[in-house]
Amino acid sequence: MPVELANSRTFWLSPAGLLLAGALASGAVAWWLIAWPVATFANTASHPGHFAATFVHMVGGTAMLLLGAANLYLGLTRRRMKWHRPLGQAYMILGTVGALSAVGITLSHAHKPAAGTVFTNISLSLALLGLAWLAFAAMGWRAARNRRMDSHRDWMIRSYVLVWSFVFCRLGSRVPELGDLGDGNAFAWISWIGPLLICEIALQWRDGAATKRPG
Repeated sequence: MPVELANSRTFWLSPAGLLLAGALASGAVAWWLIAWPVATFANTASHPGHFAATFVHMVGGTAMLLLGAANLYLGLTRRRMKWHRPLGQAYMILGTVGALSAVGITLSHAHKPAAGTVFTNISLSLALLGLAWLAFAAMGWRAARNRRMDSHRDWMIRSYVLVWSFVFCRLGSRVPELGDLGDGNAFAWISWIGPLLICEIALQWRDGAATKRPG
């Protein structure tokens, strides 16, 4: 992103700003529909035996959505960079809690038939989504420690795409045409592999551009 664009007030009208705004808007809708009942203890009966883990996941997921968006904004606009590191550390710590709790819930007997197997197609997809976030966040942390800031930026963008993918998965599952795709199995994979593929093409697009030849 050009420096003059990153430092201008038109950030939210740039492609990156519009995408970030869209992620925040859809994340707010998902939070109201899914996280609010957990935050207010309104649906404890819907999570018998694992509400505590669900509450922890809600806290971690909320932090991932908000702190990740804030840190991407600071990193892309280069504003108030003194907050970038502490917000990034909070994103890593709380995000790790949220991802691990998600993996734990997904690979438990929660919301599964008593006689059913723990390892269903959907549970494996969501568990791998959580593990992928942990791997991407770890790569971003490693790049920052080694002062590879371009690599750090790209890995953290990938990690936030996975955060939003979970939002997309939860929202899409409520749309019959999407949630019933392949009995929900296909959509569970497409909901995060699709956005990640698009993100990777966008991040690598410039590396495949034609080089300028000397006149």
